[in-house]
Amino acid sequence: MTSGTETAVKANIGEARSLYQRGVAAARSGQKRIAAGLLTRSLQLDPSCELAWLWLSGVLDDPHQQAFCLEAVLKLNPDNQHARRGLRLLQERKGYTGAARPAPGLAEVTASSAPAPARRRGADPAWWIGWRHSLRETRRARLLLWTFPIALLLVALVLHQSFALATERAWNHPPVAEEGAAFSLALPTTPVPATPTIAPILEAEPLAVVEGLTVSYLAAFEAVRADLRAATAAYREATSRPGGASVGHVAATQRLRAAVEAAMAAMGQLRPPGTLQQAHDDYRQGLELELAGLDALLEFYSGYDVANANRAAQRFQEARAYIERAQAVLAGQARQLAEMSQVSSQTPR
Repeated sequence: MTSGTETAVKANIGEARSLYQRGVAAARSGQKRIAAGLLTRSLQLDPSCELAWLWLSGVLDDPHQQAFCLEAVLKLNPDNQHARRGLRLLQERKGYTGAARPAPGLAEVTASSAPAPARRRGADPAWWIGWRHSLRETRRARLLLWTFPIALLLVALVLHQSFALATERAWNHPPVAEEGAAFSLALPTTPVPATPTIAPILEAEPLAVVEGLTVSYLAAFEAVRADLRAATAAYREATSRPGGASVGHVAATQRLRAAVEAAMAAMGQLRPPGTLQQAHDDYRQGLELELAGLDALLEFYSGYDVANANRAAQRFQEARAYIERAQAVLAGQARQLAEMSQVSSQTPR
């Protein structure tokens, strides 16, 4: 009887892990609906999987269902900081008021999502199955704890050269308005247990990975800004010459418009970290408003209608507000990385 119970439990746990791994892979590739189905089925078989609840909260769209998953995580592990931060950000950004509700298919497993009270040995013939499972997980965590610093150092040395160009560009041209602001971080990425990265408010990647993504993004974004600055300088030079003809002004405006479109396309290829997603979106919105202003300016040159000139000026003013707000956030992030880099360089080794 005990052997049959153990076999059934092992089969369920094995299938739940397989579904969990497939769900994580679907989530990482952006297939959120498929990921939600796989993770839901995994939790039906094994509702005690903390990471499955956390991943599921990252692929759901309903904030009340997200909150339900995060509360399930806290029932399993009250010290889980990712779940606590996720609930706090749901309240701040999505107006969540505390009325959590389960996602479809999870209502029947809510009672088992919390850890069962400790049982006396002999009361349950399969009590030792859970104990062996927890012991195995503890050993894995202990092994990871010992090997992580060594792996971190080795990977940092290997990736240092590949990050050199990107970080050097970020040092010399940081996305800040003040001179001299720079940062330097050797940020490795190492294999770690799968953690959600779908929803920005539930970013559960190791801090070094998040910082590495931030440095890479800022370096790539600065390249886009450098191209825009060059195009804007060329436009101003072409349109500020005394006696310039309107034909030349039209050509310069068209060239600037093409540069703005190219910048928007380049930003579409960037993957901003969760902390910079809003600034990224604001900057893109500012570029879209600049395109609208340049279109209005081209219409003005075709008929010299003052209404088009006024419309262009208004769009440029709106674009400036979005872009300045985005630059302020990027500047703050760059300063924070610079301070962290200085602290890291002074830490005794």
